[in-house]
Amino acid sequence: MPRRGWLRLMAAGVLVVWLCLFLHWDNTEKSMIRALLVETNGDGWTVGLLYQFPEASADSSEAKAAIRLCMGRGPELSSAISAAEEALPQRADWRLCEYLLAGQDSVRRTLSACEELFLHRPYGRLASRVFGGSFSVETLKERADESDVLPENLLQCVKNAAPAAPRLYQQSSGFILPVVELEDEAAHYRPEALIITPEQTGRLTESQTEMALLLQGKSWTDTGEHRFALEAGPLRLRRAFCGVEREGERFLLRVNALSRNNALPADAEAPTKHIRRTGSPLCGHRPPLLDAGAGHLRTRCASGTA
Repeated sequence: MPRRGWLRLMAAGVLVVWLCLFLHWDNTEKSMIRALLVETNGDGWTVGLLYQFPEASADSSEAKAAIRLCMGRGPELSSAISAAEEALPQRADWRLCEYLLAGQDSVRRTLSACEELFLHRPYGRLASRVFGGSFSVETLKERADESDVLPENLLQCVKNAAPAAPRLYQQSSGFILPVVELEDEAAHYRPEALIITPEQTGRLTESQTEMALLLQGKSWTDTGEHRFALEAGPLRLRRAFCGVEREGERFLLRVNALSRNNALPADAEAPTKHIRRTGSPLCGHRPPLLDAGAGHLRTRCASGTA
């Protein structure tokens, strides 16, 4: 083989070896942060990190990357995150951190602080999906120490609800915040959500939450259904379309949708029957009227004045 050919072969070999070393170091020598949990009591900050770190194995194909939890505290949010990073087995990598869980008792302050920090430090994304947490980071740590599957189940829970969850940068205009809670070794989101506006934070009932998701074109189910509790039984809707009409000095919100079942509940047989009141924040000051026909549902409710 000519000398030039040998040089090309050696160069190709060196490149392959370098790439293998780079990929191995880049994928296995970092703690990949998957979710950030933040809460504050006014005097300090507590942070939890859901992370992945492949455990060593003689066969790289058998390496495990289970979800783990570590926590840190500090007088400032940045110092609390730094303290949590020191508890990681390897240096932190934030590229896959897409979820932010804020303690529900300090949501507004937490979200504002995170947005400000993320503008200057690479701890998270302004496009992170946001959730409320009904539990403290310390409680989660205690239960995670007793259950290896709890951190992974928590991450899977927020993954499943992510399409309907708001993004951090949307807080200035207000949004509906799903709340996650723990149950034994599992986690699930509550049917009742929080409503976050620039002026205040409030709690929604289950019906209000479902109506808010419907108006936003979102759903917490994989099928995109919306479920309402009527006196005659549950009503499941799909393919909902919303419209706004003006009547004098008032506005009417109309929701046209298909019922999941062929027959609508008895509550829908007459247009004078009412869906359960969902409250003024979402459907005005009177309960919506229901018109049924051929399996279609139309909701009519006043949403405000001119």
